[in-house]
Amino acid sequence: MGRPREHDETTRARLLRVAGALVEAEGVEGLSLRRLARRADTTTRAIYSLFESKEGLLAAMYHEMAAAMAAHHEAVPVSEDVTEELLALALAYRASALLHPTLYPLMVLKGGAPLPEDVALARRGFERVVETFARGVRAGVFRRGAESMGRQLFALVHGLTTCELAGMLGARPKRAWREAVSAMLRGFAA
Repeated sequence: MGRPREHDETTRARLLRVAGALVEAEGVEGLSLRRLARRADTTTRAIYSLFESKEGLLAAMYHEMAAAMAAHHEAVPVSEDVTEELLALALAYRASALLHPTLYPLMVLKGGAPLPEDVALARRGFERVVETFARGVRAGVFRRGAESMGRQLFALVHGLTTCELAGMLGARPKRAWREAVSAMLRGFAA
């Protein structure tokens, strides 16, 4: 019979949250395992037990955010109305960022080395958006290229996310999201 596991999912979640706050504040280079252990009220042993290394910790942080992004995007049903579907996909992006606000910056910051399968996982949401735009192009709803519209929508939702997480979207951020995304989609209309 092996030794009982000393560090549980609660410790793991706390470490991910505190590490995310450190990365958000100071970038990947500001993340030291000793400092993380101190701030999370645990030991470096716990970090090594749960993640094996700093690279393992960063990979776990990226995976957590990528999985949330993929799950939220995949939960949006396919719709006959591609503009409503795209709005729902944009709001799914928002929901996943709000679920893990300290991990979100890892999706766009340089640093760390996410595993190829986690990069593919993170990319699934974008691929879903591009597929939806492609359906809209085939149906005559949009007149531009699906990939180009997908990149432009990503730039918008990333900007909205960054502003909302910084508290810059006012008292009704979801309304700001709806208005901005809807205006962009109207601009793409054929």
